[in-house]
Amino acid sequence: MMGEFGTPGDGMFRTFSRPESPVSRSSPLGDRIYPSVDSLGGSDSFEEIDSDTASITGESRSTPPVTRKQLFPRKEFVSYLQPEEIRWFFKNEGDKKWTPFIGYDSLRIECRYRVKDSVSPSEPEKEDIDVILVKGGLYEVDVANRKCKPVYWTEDEAVIMRGTWFYEGTWQPVEDGYATQIETEHLGRFLGCRLDEQPLQTKGPKPVLHRIKFSDIYVDWNSTSEIYLFSDSTSSRIMRAVSSKLGVQKTGTRLYRGYSYEAVMDDKPAEISHLVFVIHGIRQKMDSSSIVKSCKDLRECANYLKAKHFPDLHDSNQRAEFLPVEWRSSLSLDGDIVETITPHKLKGVRTILNSSAMDILYYTSPLYRSEITTGLLMELNRLYQMFCTRNPYFLPNEGKVSIVAHSLGCVITYDILTGWNPLQLYDQFVLSLIDEEREQAGGSSELIKELDKAKKRVNELESLLMAIHTKQHHSSSRLDFKVENMFCLGSPLAVFLALRGIRPQGKGTADHIIPKATCKRLFNIYHPADPVAYRLEPLVLKHYCTVMPLTIHHHDASQKLSYTKVTAKAYAAFTGSKELVCEKSDQSDKESVDSSEQQANGSQTHRKKISLKSVGGLFSSFTRSMDGEDKLSAELKMLKKMERRAKDVEKFSPSPKSDLNDIDHTDLEYRLDYQLKETGIHSGYIAMLTSHTAYWNNKDVAYFILTHLHPETLN
Repeated sequence: MMGEFGTPGDGMFRTFSRPESPVSRSSPLGDRIYPSVDSLGGSDSFEEIDSDTASITGESRSTPPVTRKQLFPRKEFVSYLQPEEIRWFFKNEGDKKWTPFIGYDSLRIECRYRVKDSVSPSEPEKEDIDVILVKGGLYEVDVANRKCKPVYWTEDEAVIMRGTWFYEGTWQPVEDGYATQIETEHLGRFLGCRLDEQPLQTKGPKPVLHRIKFSDIYVDWNSTSEIYLFSDSTSSRIMRAVSSKLGVQKTGTRLYRGYSYEAVMDDKPAEISHLVFVIHGIRQKMDSSSIVKSCKDLRECANYLKAKHFPDLHDSNQRAEFLPVEWRSSLSLDGDIVETITPHKLKGVRTILNSSAMDILYYTSPLYRSEITTGLLMELNRLYQMFCTRNPYFLPNEGKVSIVAHSLGCVITYDILTGWNPLQLYDQFVLSLIDEEREQAGGSSELIKELDKAKKRVNELESLLMAIHTKQHHSSSRLDFKVENMFCLGSPLAVFLALRGIRPQGKGTADHIIPKATCKRLFNIYHPADPVAYRLEPLVLKHYCTVMPLTIHHHDASQKLSYTKVTAKAYAAFTGSKELVCEKSDQSDKESVDSSEQQANGSQTHRKKISLKSVGGLFSSFTRSMDGEDKLSAELKMLKKMERRAKDVEKFSPSPKSDLNDIDHTDLEYRLDYQLKETGIHSGYIAMLTSHTAYWNNKDVAYFILTHLHPETLN
């Protein structure tokens, strides 16, 4: 499982070796091993990373590589630990193990720790002097309070720990209180003594040179480099007695002084060259942390794919970083007045609808739309300014910014980018009506006079409303940055544009939808079963309603043809095979549901697999009061009913009014619509319940985004 600190894109080397058992080390200090500077350049002494290793993050750096290369002279005597030998760790709430920081972060934390430790208590310290950015700049560490928290979003703080002594095998750090006393005893007793590589093997128990006791454990020194920790519990004493009779020499845990490999400053992530804002849609009010988790899923997929498919990105010092944008929780909107008018019957279902679908009504309301757009705009600018402050070389290095938006977030982002304002449309509509009435006045001077007064009043009101609108923004109503790409996931943007009067222009470019000066590329990504998603291409060229969207490549496909070279294909419905296509689609959905029903009647195991949890939390919220078996049966019956109704609609729906001879043959400048493949349970009406939220951990989506964030990799 990927740790929140230490992802492949955050300083993991492209080349490193496989771990060996720490027991094989001849000395925990004198023969320490760690990634060397040469390994960054692809030294022959290190093996190439494989796909399995790429998914291991913190663990991969907590075990020593096979090849031993020394950056520092080998120690011959016991001395004080150097910063390179110490490793700092973090642990999130709920974690069982400590995770190591990368070498770059650990060294900087240790150096700050030593500076603070050497400062006299009487000397004044600057505010925030102990705060250090870690994990590629996404988190900050407070050395004084031993806490680590994210910079750009809110979540529970992680605790950090300084590791000096470590358990054999796991390389987990010894608890801070114990480690400090063990280190004090070790230096007090053995400082300056020679480190013996191979302790002399003698018959019988080895002599104990030194021992320190705690309340529940004790530590024995058999040599300067052979130290064991024993539990002092009754069960442990019995086990040691039995082991002694059996001839087993030691039953404790061996401790090592210093981490398995030394930290180096080259163990650091590449500079951020592309910043990606991830914007949520509806339902965020139900869980304000969901966009943080969704962004984390997308980031982890991207990091996994970068390590596997884009090994040269680190060498070119390029990195795309994803930041979540949470805009919903800070809005007051109606002040929860809707909750006061919500009936108590089916309260749970109504609450879900109020916290999700109600956001669409809020946005279409002229009363609350401005508050929503302003909230997202200010949050984007705030995060961007915060990022630039912490990354001063981003702008000088011509860093780029892209946006990944989901659901309603696509519409709000689009309106911010284009500056679309319904007030202007209302005014234009009223003015057009006044002009029509003026033409129909037939020379009546009195009526024309009244119309002129009305037109003047409308203009005055327009100026007043625009002044109020500008004042509410407090700042510029535009983004502080240019947008390179906009990736829409499960987007209803097309239907919003259609209802606003956007129609195909027949030019092959999408400039009437979004100019290139506003956003260079627009990508509309959706799952075929996503009920919220709509196509954009027919709003550019009408005949593209007959052309299939491009299918997104599987991330593991051996050969991926460039999307610019993929031949456009027409739907079978427009090549004389409409009935065949409908039958094939319906049969696929029917088999999916029938198969589920059969296995539900005959297999309890499969009944668990197709639980309501697997087909969407929203649906399960409606049926929590049912028993497990009845719940599944009711679910399948509802799906069957939905299927029958959908077939009736398809049966009586009119055929497309298109004649192949009349179809325009103009091509799009570049494709806009990209769809995911349907496989397994993701086909049919079951997928309709889960597809709208299935983009974040989809590796195909992450791979598609990466290839367009780094277009040079396509070559």
